[in-house]
Amino acid sequence: MTRPDSPRVRGVVLAGGRSTRFGDADKAVATLDGRPLVARAVDAVAAATDEPPLLSVATDDQAERLRDALDERVEPVRDDPSLSGPLAGLAAAIAATDAPWLFVSACDMPLVSPESIDALRTRLGEAAGGVGTGASIDAVVPVVDGHDQPLHALYRRSALGEALAELAAGEALMALLDRLAVERVAADAADAALTEATTNVNTRAELAALRERDPTR
Repeated sequence: MTRPDSPRVRGVVLAGGRSTRFGDADKAVATLDGRPLVARAVDAVAAATDEPPLLSVATDDQAERLRDALDERVEPVRDDPSLSGPLAGLAAAIAATDAPWLFVSACDMPLVSPESIDALRTRLGEAAGGVGTGASIDAVVPVVDGHDQPLHALYRRSALGEALAELAAGEALMALLDRLAVERVAADAADAALTEATTNVNTRAELAALRERDPTR
C-alpha cells in the first residue's frame, strides 16, 4: 500500500521465539477467530505496507511450518545468531531489504490491523512536515498505558542497523530505543485501534481471554 505522504515501508513479522510460556504447543499457529495468530499478523502487515512481509524465524523448519499456515506470500529470514530475542529478527530483516523504513510486529499480536499501522505511517508523514522523509526521526512507537510498544512500531532501517551494531548479545529490546530518535504516539490521542493492536498473547490463558470476547471464536 504505497502512500504519497509516507516513505516506502516493508513489514516484518517476528516469529522466531520459542513460546516457552505457551506450553508445548506452537503459539504462532494457535488460532483466534479461525485464523492462526501468525496469519492474522501477516495479513494486516501485508495490507498496510508496500512489499511482501519479511518473516523472521529461528530455523528453516520453522519457516516451512509457518508458511503452511499462511495465505499471504512472505519472505522468511533467519534470525541473526549474534543477537537474541526480537533483536535477532530485526538484524535479519535489515540485512534482507533496502526499504528505508520497516514496520515491525510480533507474530503473537493477533489484533494488529491495517488501521493501527496506518496511524503510525500518518504520524511519520506529519512529523516530517508532510514530505514523508522523517529526516529527524528514527522510530515511531505507540505508547499504551504509559508503556512503549516497540513490537508494533516503525523503524528507519539505517538508524536501526547503527543502533543494533552498538548492542551486545543478550541486551533487551528497550535498550534499542535508547539509541534512537523516537516519535512517540499516545494511543488514546491518535487512533483507538492502536490500544487493541498492541495486545499480545503470551499464554494459553491470554488467548482464551481474547476468544471469550466473542463466543463464536
